Amino acid sequence: MNNEKSFWQYNKAVLVFSAVALTMPFWFPFLGGYSGLDTKIMIFCIFLVGFDILLGFTGYLSFGHAAFFGTSAYITGIMLKNYSDNIIPAMIVAVAATSIIALIIGLLTLKRTGIYFSILTLAFAEMFDSMAMSMLQRWTGGENGLTGLPTPMLFSMEMKGDNIFYFCTLIAIVLFYAAKRIERSPVGLMMKAIKSNQVRLEYTGISALKYKLLAFVLSAVYAAIAGSLMVVYEPFVGHEFLGWHQSGEVVIMSVIGGVGTLIGPMLGAAFMLYFENVLSVSLGEQWLLVLGVIFMAVVIFMPGGFMEAVARLKKRFFTNGDAE
Repeated sequence: MNNEKSFWQYNKAVLVFSAVALTMPFWFPFLGGYSGLDTKIMIFCIFLVGFDILLGFTGYLSFGHAAFFGTSAYITGIMLKNYSDNIIPAMIVAVAATSIIALIIGLLTLKRTGIYFSILTLAFAEMFDSMAMSMLQRWTGGENGLTGLPTPMLFSMEMKGDNIFYFCTLIAIVLFYAAKRIERSPVGLMMKAIKSNQVRLEYTGISALKYKLLAFVLSAVYAAIAGSLMVVYEPFVGHEFLGWHQSGEVVIMSVIGGVGTLIGPMLGAAFMLYFENVLSVSLGEQWLLVLGVIFMAVVIFMPGGFMEAVARLKKRFFTNGDAE
């Protein structure tokens, strides 16, 4: 009985997420969601979980994570177009190459903290965007983007419709579970110690750079996987995948959902994408104004995002409920 309780206690977030995600095609249309939007939400859930490993665990805010998302998308597209329509080798090459790039960028940027780190990551993302539009446009397509991609295949299965959704969802579940395991591991505790007091940690003789770099590369790997899946979802790669607004949206999603909670940023991603693609239709041109008001209200009244609201409700109505 204790083992069952322990299993549920440690994995309830993953199990609840799995149940909600896998049944999404059945209940999402009743909320006005259209086919394909659920897949995009799953992809951004992966992106946001990885981003939270860096921001939520270590406290390092990156304004340039679109660099990894877009780079992986471009490499995946080039692989699909020129070598094989099988997504497995394309994703492996894209994620591996992006991880190496992230390692190099991490070594260069993590020597700085605070706003200096954030600006450096933004600068790298803008450099990548500029290269995609100029010196690399022979491969990236420049302003027109990378077009003419074949229908992605998972071995002999075409990646269309529900096939893409369940493929992305299974990957999202596995990566969310991995992130929860990292959070509870000694490595995760070290990352959180960096956010709490990096100077004190280093006084104990522990190299904070090693754990910061690991968090940075791990978050880049998640972004790279999301970027590859975005090409599977929509066989096209545009330079906007590398744009600063892409990184900005990820930050907003994290803040709205609740930084440092893993599940919160995924809620933020789902809310933002649903708001942009469904609610904006009824709100018309004023939807950005409404979204801005919501964002300000969350920051002012609920700094912990949606997860803080959930915690307040649990405290008020379920005072004896176990903390996650």
